[in-house]
Amino acid sequence: MAHTTSYRQIPPPPHLAEYVRYFWIAEGQDISAPYHFSSVANGCAQLTFHYRGSFVAPDTDQAVPEFYLQGPSSKPTKLVTEGSFGILGAALYPYTASLLFKTPGQEVRDQVRPVQEVFGSSLRQLEDKITNSASTDERLALLVHFLTEQLLQDKTPDAPLRQLIKAEIDAGQQPDVEKLYEQMHTSRRQFERRFKNLLGFSPREYAKIQRFRYALQQYQQAPEQSFTQLALSSGYYDQAHFNRDFKELSGETPRTFFADDPQAPGLRI
Repeated sequence: MAHTTSYRQIPPPPHLAEYVRYFWIAEGQDISAPYHFSSVANGCAQLTFHYRGSFVAPDTDQAVPEFYLQGPSSKPTKLVTEGSFGILGAALYPYTASLLFKTPGQEVRDQVRPVQEVFGSSLRQLEDKITNSASTDERLALLVHFLTEQLLQDKTPDAPLRQLIKAEIDAGQQPDVEKLYEQMHTSRRQFERRFKNLLGFSPREYAKIQRFRYALQQYQQAPEQSFTQLALSSGYYDQAHFNRDFKELSGETPRTFFADDPQAPGLRI
């Protein structure tokens, strides 16, 4: 019997739109072979709940927590499951992780922490409610309520920088860190310190990741272009520079990543 899978994205309610890019739900049934989930480094954060099925990280064979918070990513990630699954996720803006962890961004970059470890054992009740919910809408409502309680207490002073970062991501623009710096009207040292505390990356590191994200978007919009054309239009010095960054941030070469026939069944999220 062939497996059946579904994936959909849901926009956040207006009061969470500053913090959450979108919610997503992935479900699969009749999985008879290893099913792979992969994500590229995109500089953003994730809150993920596996309400059905179990997952391992293939590189280490370690089980993945059921409900976890992942800091801003600078590395590709992969998960594998071998049975039916259900996942509810919140794709977060990069600065949202430091607000949830309540610690500087550089301390949570690429970190994966069980939610109970971050917020305490009282979250076990929320996990049980999400697992036992009768519908995906009910699960989503519980996650929205949880994030609302955590984030609407936010009183951090970096709202102007957050707004600039959000606008750049939403518009799908090429990263322009110099423009961000000029708009902040502060010293370069202070700008770089605030930037790293909020996002976990130096401005230079962040620009590298967002240039890669921009290249992915450009290829999806015009897949007929050559990789050389894509590299130059996305701000790379040459194709060799593009290939090197692409391999580091996706785990694959451009040709393999964009192949029409992936080697294993799975989903990129």
